[in-house]
Amino acid sequence: MSKVQNVSGGPLGVPLLDRVVEDKEITEVPDFQADGVSPIVWPPDKWKPVPDVKVTPEKAAKTTEGA
Repeated sequence: MSKVQNVSGGPLGVPLLDRVVEDKEITEVPDFQADGVSPIVWPPDKWKPVPDVKVTPEKAAKTTEGA
């Protein structure tokens, strides 16, 4: 699974997800089709990849200390 952001400028109906993804919304999408081999290509004019944010234990501790 990957995270992508809708950058199309409006809501997109995504039958694969069985829902509408709103403009600027970030959602998880599958990387492969049902066969498990064929990749799914998310058109770059409508979707932007979102990198995973990795939180290190040190960073998490500093965040909770300030609360």
